[in-house]
Amino acid sequence: MTVIFVGGVHGVGKSTCCGQVAQLAGCLHFAASEIIRRERAQAIASAGKLVADVDGNQRLLIRGFRTLRQEAGTTPILLDGHFAMRDGLGDIQPVSVDVFRSLEIDRVVCLVDDASAIAVRIRQRDGAAPAHREIADLQDAELRHSRLVAAALAVPFTLLQGGDVESFIRHVLPRKA
Repeated sequence: MTVIFVGGVHGVGKSTCCGQVAQLAGCLHFAASEIIRRERAQAIASAGKLVADVDGNQRLLIRGFRTLRQEAGTTPILLDGHFAMRDGLGDIQPVSVDVFRSLEIDRVVCLVDDASAIAVRIRQRDGAAPAHREIADLQDAELRHSRLVAAALAVPFTLLQGGDVESFIRHVLPRKA
């Protein structure tokens, strides 16, 4: 099975693109945020304790994804999430390479778009959007760290325009024999 980690800033179109690719190509698609939410709910139910820190969320992601990976069998998986995030103070924090190593990813994809286009999508979805400079700075950090993760894990890296489903299918997905 192939695991492709698809990263990019909020509003770049990760979930939309991955959902379309999964439907067209017969892959599975999971959003890291959904896995974390599900694992957190199970942890709260069993331990009665909320995990609020970034590292704790990454541990929840790894635990939840391992279960989903086993259930997937040989079906390729698209996992969408982030290479870098803003913490509670607004500072950009890269996600540890060890998290990606633990997820056993086979390929890195980073989706990018113009900051103003991203801001429009976020505003339509959430009613408000960060300043273009904040989006651009985070996108630059995502791109830099995605390349670093791919190099550190010695896996292929692909940079794509957000929403480019055709290029994703043509250049990223494993070829069927």
